[in-house]
Amino acid sequence: MADKILLIGGSANGFGRETESDAASYQMVSALIRRGYEVYFIDDNPYSFTASRDDVHVEVLELTADNLVKVIIANGITSIIATVGGAVATRLALEVQEILGDQGPKIVGLTSAVLSAAQNTKYLQERLQQWHLPAVKTRLASTASEVFDAARELEFPVVVRSIAPQGQALRMQAEDAEELDQVAELALERSLTHQVNVDKSIRGHKEIAMVVMRDLRDTKVLIGGVEDMDPVGIHTADSISITPIQTLSDPVVQTLRETAFKIARGFNVHGLLQVRFAVNPEDDSYVVTRIIPYYDRKVSLIEGATGYPMVPVMTGLMLDERVERVHISSRYAEHTAFLEPTMDHIAVRFPVFTFGELELGGIETNRRLDTIQKSVGASIGVGRSLEAALEKALRAAHFSNRSFSPDLMGELTDSQVIEQLIHPQDNRILLLLEAIRRGYTVDELEELTHIDAYYFYKLERIMKLETEVRQHPWDMEVLKNAKYYGLSDGLIAKLWGSVYDSVRRYRWDNNILPTYKTFEPSAGEFEESVSQFYSTFEVENESERLGQETILIIGTGAFRLGDGASASYVLATMMDEFKRQGHQTVLVNNNPYDLTFIPQLSDKQYFEPLEISDIMNIIEVEQPTRVVVPGNRIKLINSLKATGLDVQVIPREKYLESTLTEHKDQLLYNYFYDGSELHPIVVSHQTNRQIKIEEDEQSHLAQAITPEMPFDEVGLYQFVCEAYDETSNVMQGRMRPMPFTHVAFLDKVSQHDWLRMLVRYMLNTPTEADITLLESLPNFEWAYHRATLRYQDGEFKEHLNIQKTLDNGQFAMAATYEVE
Repeated sequence: MADKILLIGGSANGFGRETESDAASYQMVSALIRRGYEVYFIDDNPYSFTASRDDVHVEVLELTADNLVKVIIANGITSIIATVGGAVATRLALEVQEILGDQGPKIVGLTSAVLSAAQNTKYLQERLQQWHLPAVKTRLASTASEVFDAARELEFPVVVRSIAPQGQALRMQAEDAEELDQVAELALERSLTHQVNVDKSIRGHKEIAMVVMRDLRDTKVLIGGVEDMDPVGIHTADSISITPIQTLSDPVVQTLRETAFKIARGFNVHGLLQVRFAVNPEDDSYVVTRIIPYYDRKVSLIEGATGYPMVPVMTGLMLDERVERVHISSRYAEHTAFLEPTMDHIAVRFPVFTFGELELGGIETNRRLDTIQKSVGASIGVGRSLEAALEKALRAAHFSNRSFSPDLMGELTDSQVIEQLIHPQDNRILLLLEAIRRGYTVDELEELTHIDAYYFYKLERIMKLETEVRQHPWDMEVLKNAKYYGLSDGLIAKLWGSVYDSVRRYRWDNNILPTYKTFEPSAGEFEESVSQFYSTFEVENESERLGQETILIIGTGAFRLGDGASASYVLATMMDEFKRQGHQTVLVNNNPYDLTFIPQLSDKQYFEPLEISDIMNIIEVEQPTRVVVPGNRIKLINSLKATGLDVQVIPREKYLESTLTEHKDQLLYNYFYDGSELHPIVVSHQTNRQIKIEEDEQSHLAQAITPEMPFDEVGLYQFVCEAYDETSNVMQGRMRPMPFTHVAFLDKVSQHDWLRMLVRYMLNTPTEADITLLESLPNFEWAYHRATLRYQDGEFKEHLNIQKTLDNGQFAMAATYEVE
């Protein structure tokens, strides 16, 4: 009889919880099943790709310790894996262990000590002191009075952090007693134990993360390090992050590496551990700030940037396999698992913010960055130089954001520039460029921002390069240099007062063409057949055309909380079905945490911006027979169609006009369109707080007169019913593409793969079962009597200090679902 393992999901996507945990869970399930385990998965996230697998037992329940205990007892669970469910999963694993004691299942790879230290900085500090390692000064507090006592002892500024928080942990900085009064009660309320840690602020230090692996024989491997360009004091998710580490000397890096190894050994971790450090730029002294024993954003970034098979290796180590014997894909070199990855490129993660969208919706926001996360996603840029990687990441993240317009920077007064240098906002990278343009010296900027001088020299090079391009139009050597350092054809065209097509044609005429390089963990030391690529402008090209019949999938790009997770789910599911139908697939995307980068889903992956110039460069290499693109990328779709390519659009509205900020109920008629006929599926209800499907409301769906179909593409659609005449069965309203949030929810609650069927109809290869199902609609046998998806916008209010009601059509935050 197979051992039964329970994977704890990550629950709702939100600030600090994108789709990286789900991507890791999906890969881990494959590794566990290959080893013969029976896998159970508990989650209430309607966008979970892992929960759509048909080879696991899925429990749709709210993630609480009581529910976990019920599942464990009812199914005879022998082991728990919390490493891929984020902070929520590790907290719940510890709670379950405290409830069941020795009678409970084993927590795979992690000890109770490391779980406690991840949540309680006071406990972590005590353990670090035992090992003679430097730690942040911290005090434990259970009341507001104790919080103030700790602040007086440590001296302001301090950072307050909830122990065992409800939801994502918030690190709230207080400069004085007035600010502390505002955050103390909030932090205590968010703690399930009504306790907080009060930490001495180390603002201005360099923020560094080290990701290590360790097996049962104490063999240790450093997978990689990440450096934040912004200093401590700005939340790491809002910072510009770079790997490999850029500004620390090798002796300092080695010291941090050995410290991370010592901590992994001290906590007896089998598998993955991330250790966060703050390094004093004055003398390179350091303190350990946090340990993170689970797969998070930083780990996902390193996995993508290095090409290292992180999840297969950590799974094996957690199950007490030796690192040199862990099974990994044959495409990797035999020794990859225990080789410390070597990078011959640089990757930059750039944060994405939603301030502009909120302000367009009439919601005032404070753009100032601090210790509370405000970004709602990220993009990745990869290049041979920091300049190229930064340029790519920037345009991938904010291709249509007005606040990132260089023209806007020129309108700032000198006092506004100084204010924003001291108190940075989301567009501070352009502000730094503007400050350099105005003559600020590197020393002045380093003193005002606490950003290492190295980065200002890099920004100066970008500035000089743009000036050189502007002053030497149509100069071939200048163009070569500009392309090597990441300037896009669009930017060059603007600097030359020309258009994109002319610049691109000039490049081709002069043989200035992109080449593609692989992400090789061994940097080419051993022969590997890897599938991840990035572009540069060098001589040797490492990417060849995949095949004669390939499909190019264009991802949704930088993650935006709201429908970002549902879009990731939709694309991942469709990619998997293209593979099942025997097609070779090539992905281009720029979101480092996206489900579409799961290796099993495509034959090749390109980490590139989703602009027409970048897409066309890939098309020229791969020559795909068809291109699949989400329907909201209207400009890109039109440009691709103009080239004569076979473009398959996944129907999607660019803006979902729900306007349901009040207590209004919309009736939605959901249809599958096979290219010639609309087939009614189900009636659902939508308010600003939820989506609901109830079995006993479906009786009149078949009687309603089918509305006219204004769209051509095969897909899932909704008729938004404003009024219904029961005597004539006529509906008044409008037809729209089904929002991805609703698509994912429909897939889950019907337990039918509508998205996979959509792909088969796209390919003109429907099965007999597909045809029979459509003929029998709407008499569909539902798996549940009723199901409800709910939004929770509390995190938006906490992180962005928003007081008014959000329109969840546009800002659909923190969705969970329940079924009956």
